[in-house]
Amino acid sequence: MKKGWVRISVFLLLSLAWNTNSIAQRPTELIADRLAYLDDAIQVVSFSNDSNEDRLLILCQNGKIWVYEDGVVLDEPFFDIGENGLDIVDFGIGSEEGLLSITLDPNYEENGFFYLMYNGYRPDGTGTNLYDEHLVCFRRSADDEYKADTDWWYEVLYIEMPRRGHNGGAVFFGQDGYLYCSIGDGGSTGSGQTGGGSGGDADNNAQSLDTILGKVLRIGVNGDTPYTIPTNNPFVGVENAREEIWAYGLRNPWRWSFDSITGDMYIGDVGEVDWEEVSFGESGVGGINYGWRLLEGNACYEPVENCDPDGITQLPAYDYFHNGNLCSVIGGFVYRGQEIPSLYGYYIYSDACGFADEKFWLLWNDGTGWQNEPVEVIVDGGFQPWIETRLGFGQDNQGNLYICTRLAVYKIAADPNYTAPSDTKDTALKFVPNPAYNETILDLGGNFVLDRMQVYNAQGKLMNEYGGSTGVRAYRIDISGYPSGVYSVRVTCEGSDEVRTGKFVVADWVD
Repeated sequence: MKKGWVRISVFLLLSLAWNTNSIAQRPTELIADRLAYLDDAIQVVSFSNDSNEDRLLILCQNGKIWVYEDGVVLDEPFFDIGENGLDIVDFGIGSEEGLLSITLDPNYEENGFFYLMYNGYRPDGTGTNLYDEHLVCFRRSADDEYKADTDWWYEVLYIEMPRRGHNGGAVFFGQDGYLYCSIGDGGSTGSGQTGGGSGGDADNNAQSLDTILGKVLRIGVNGDTPYTIPTNNPFVGVENAREEIWAYGLRNPWRWSFDSITGDMYIGDVGEVDWEEVSFGESGVGGINYGWRLLEGNACYEPVENCDPDGITQLPAYDYFHNGNLCSVIGGFVYRGQEIPSLYGYYIYSDACGFADEKFWLLWNDGTGWQNEPVEVIVDGGFQPWIETRLGFGQDNQGNLYICTRLAVYKIAADPNYTAPSDTKDTALKFVPNPAYNETILDLGGNFVLDRMQVYNAQGKLMNEYGGSTGVRAYRIDISGYPSGVYSVRVTCEGSDEVRTGKFVVADWVD
């Protein structure tokens, strides 16, 4: 075995999200604690970028942003653009309008910038239609970290929406430092048969590169300066194409997220007539056509037959049919927290109208393909059927996940059936997937940064040694040349002489 056969690098790759213990440990039940009753909660983020931050910001579709601290919601909101505040947000008419998303600037502690996407008017009251969409930079008050500055703002992007609905509107910074935001195709809320309801994107916006509707955008932002376009965006220099576009072919990417470890993108794209879908984007790979309106899920939509003869679209990781009172996929997050080991590496998502037995699902790639199974989320008193619509999820800086409903906010807290392994010596190092076939990902966890790593086979032979920090906590190990067996890993991290150990298994291929 040559050393060169094992290549270790900072990864931007497809996440094979397999639980670190074994697939048999996948949770079938989860307990969620109700943090607070709040109207129209839609997103939860940490109060700052500090990795140890315990305070939360809770975003509500009605225009309010609340602070959650020491187990309670503070009496005064951090910011209010609703009717009792700036009164610029469009809420209460259409089910998809309102305050949609927040993300903190990577340098928030220094500059206080945060970015909101919402439907309404500009902070000065100007605008064409109340349901138009805005990406606006605001900033924290210089005198009070618990308050936003209501006088300062800068409009980064204005999106004129042709009709109500299909806003998308989720916004995040990627690991590359650029801001990504989703925008719907401009169709109106509703479903029907082909060509009916929302018109099936009658303007064909999602497939048209000359509009930002039906897209995910990637731009460079810096407070009160015009946004820039990354030179390696996929459509830079393409004639008649908007260079801001990162991905296209989306109907209503209402809630999407990044895997906080791998940087991979998971998009919950709301369907038209029959199918809801979760789409996947490998980290760093732009230009993907997710298929709408050629396809709805895996099925042809327009035209109804032979809709993608040239194979230009990427099919969803998973799609599901409108049965059991299901209606609108609510995209979630890949769990990367430390409190629920059995959930680690799984993507959890929901459906707004899921009031039957199945309300939440886990999605993962086991190395052979995408797998999807229901998971029960247990809350005190249960979710209120037909009232407690699920609107979104949230994630804090420790990787904990939150559920936002029309009535309350919950933290996913525990797997009641999980039993910790008796030998916990190696649990500090996580490998995903494990067992593995061609590659496995080492996640150091927390704030650890790799200094040196050694890989040994079962006979104690050194297979590879890697040294030199690159400033990140997760690494990809190419094991495509390894025979099946158990391999041990020894790691030291920056600023510590402690040796951390772990094991991964290279499995035989099963046809």
